[in-house]
Amino acid sequence: MVVSLGLALLSGFLCGLSFCIDNLSFLVWFSFIPFFCVINKKRKKTFFLGFVFGISFYLTVIFWLKEVTKLGLFFLILYLSLYPAFFSFFALYFLKRPQKIFTLSSLWVILEFLKENLFSGFGWANLGYSQYKNLYLIQVVDLFGTKFVSFFIIMVNVFLFESILRRKIIFKNLFLVISIFVFSFLYSFFRLHNLEESDILKISIIQPNILQELKWKEDYNEFILTHLKELPRKTDKNSLVVFPEASWPFVLKKDNFFQLKNFIKGIDRTTLLGAVKKENGNFYNTALLLDKEGNLKKIYRKINLVPFGEYVPFRKYLSFIEAINAFGDIAKGKEETIFSYQNRIFFVLICFEDIFPSFVRRVSEKSDFLISITNDAWFKGNPQARQHLAILVMRAIENRISVVRSANTGISSWVSFKGEIEKLKKGKIDVFFAEGKTFKILLNKKRSLYNKYGEIFVFLCIILIIGNLLYGYIVELLH
Repeated sequence: MVVSLGLALLSGFLCGLSFCIDNLSFLVWFSFIPFFCVINKKRKKTFFLGFVFGISFYLTVIFWLKEVTKLGLFFLILYLSLYPAFFSFFALYFLKRPQKIFTLSSLWVILEFLKENLFSGFGWANLGYSQYKNLYLIQVVDLFGTKFVSFFIIMVNVFLFESILRRKIIFKNLFLVISIFVFSFLYSFFRLHNLEESDILKISIIQPNILQELKWKEDYNEFILTHLKELPRKTDKNSLVVFPEASWPFVLKKDNFFQLKNFIKGIDRTTLLGAVKKENGNFYNTALLLDKEGNLKKIYRKINLVPFGEYVPFRKYLSFIEAINAFGDIAKGKEETIFSYQNRIFFVLICFEDIFPSFVRRVSEKSDFLISITNDAWFKGNPQARQHLAILVMRAIENRISVVRSANTGISSWVSFKGEIEKLKKGKIDVFFAEGKTFKILLNKKRSLYNKYGEIFVFLCIILIIGNLLYGYIVELLH
């Protein structure tokens, strides 16, 4: 049992490292092998060992959440670890059946889909995100979504596991793995070299680098305001200037809106800015578009709120818990606001709204580009900032839409519809510095197959699982 625990912990740790260090992203392609060995051997304790794998994996990936809430990290890891636990529980059945290279991969994809959609949904650390830099492999996500990459990762792990277990290569599985790799490479090569921009737009990204500890202290409001005025001076006057989430240092109300209006007049630029706004006794996490005169053109109130960070779920029963922010519970927005700048349509994602593939797909369908504004100062830089960027890359490729990100402390960047990243940097540093810079954003008007049809690959995986179960049932009946 000690050896099995050690292997489960090792497997989860290696898998987690592939999300924390870019140069170790290759680990995910074989890190499940010890885990599969454990499932295959310890048939009566698979659920528990899958849970141990999950704890090791998620603790390695999202340890940075401790900077905000250690208790929240504890309970989130316990919850997320249930998914690998259920995977290992059901995997034991499929390991004994034919076509396990398909069924185990499909099972993992289905569980990733459930993790993204059950309750509030938290799709962080889906396996496919670890490969965000492998542009010559991941362009296929514009057909099937990021979960296809997750499927392929598990498939490779199953192939290697079976080869080790049987001490010989199963050539039909080898052919299958090579075929998918060749298809993914050739398709990615073709898309990278044939997709072309249809338009170019100037957008300026502001990264204020305001420490979270100072952000809402009244003594620092004027200092922050002066700092925010300086950064846009480095940008092109004829560009859209983008400030990050909640960058305005005051709670915005009717009686103090004149301050924001004067600020915008002072910088003399069309501006998109994140602010906490109070309306009818409710606080909203908002994105505001203002013209050069400071007139409010459009406002988006964030729809997908962070549980315990912006609101407390089941408030009726958890009245003793406070949301982890300076205002208490944030109210949920109701409208998917469409913005316009120089006759181009765009939508704004606030904070972690980019982790919801279906939400991003829906708003991408009617947009020419997307803007993501986030804080991320809570989590003290990398690897969290890098992991958040990886998710954005996959959303851009999935929908074939360029995305601009302004983050308080980084990583600020823009991601092309091909997944190419241009970061706001200071030398080699991509986090914890203040800067403003104008970028030429390449736009693509034609959306992807995935954008049109969504998670069809998940449904294919469900059909594969059901088909395998029915086949097994029929074979048993005939015998």
